[in-house]
Amino acid sequence: MNSSSQAPITATIITKNEEKYIARCLSSLLWCDEILLVDAQSTDNTALICNDPTAPWAGKVRFISRAWTGFKDQRNFAMGSSGNDWILVVDADEICSEELKLKILSFFQNKQHPPHSAYKTRRVEYFLGKPIEYGIWNPSYQDRFFHRAGVQYVNDIHEYPLFPRPAHLLHEPLLHAPDFSPDRFLDKMNRYTTIEARDRIRQGQRTNIFKLLGAFPAMFLKNYFYYDGRKDGMHGLVISLLEGVSRVVRHIKMWQIQNEQEIQS
Repeated sequence: MNSSSQAPITATIITKNEEKYIARCLSSLLWCDEILLVDAQSTDNTALICNDPTAPWAGKVRFISRAWTGFKDQRNFAMGSSGNDWILVVDADEICSEELKLKILSFFQNKQHPPHSAYKTRRVEYFLGKPIEYGIWNPSYQDRFFHRAGVQYVNDIHEYPLFPRPAHLLHEPLLHAPDFSPDRFLDKMNRYTTIEARDRIRQGQRTNIFKLLGAFPAMFLKNYFYYDGRKDGMHGLVISLLEGVSRVVRHIKMWQIQNEQEIQS
């Protein structure tokens, strides 16, 4: 890559039909040496936006179309295809804040390198335009900036990289999309709970009537009271309700799989 780059970093993004958010994301990453997108064959305008020759990111973005094989596989492929060893992982509906940009750039001043090989970066979560400060969504620190040597992603959902050494914290944030809504939560919940249910059944876990009945109140009370979701007002209440629903749906899907297995046997 360009040896004169101030930040010898590849920002990696995995995408699937992200036309609503991707320009916002790319605009926040122009300071990186390379922006690598691994796109799961989007059917919207994601590819057109990324490859626009008149866009500010033209000449910096490398766009790869790859059939979807799971979060873990897409992340590992992106990391392995990067042109730099230092990786900044950004989701398509996030932006890199100016504070995080300046912090990372400071690591590379005078041809220096970051003092640690891996960092967990704070993510500011939003719900219907409000930054969420309490509940199980906060604090949100995720493994996003690291040197890729010896790193491998694991887990099919809620994937994360295994680091050779412990990660340190970066408090300067990535900013999630401010318009995260009940519709988006429910759409994401439907996809994720299916994978989670299959994973748990594969690991030998089972559900029953007591777990089904207790799933909602346990999750609601945990988020709303134990993690102080109530301090986020009405937003915190709604999030707690949605998280309770998500937990119930996961158990229902586990029951469905168990039932299908019993019929087949």
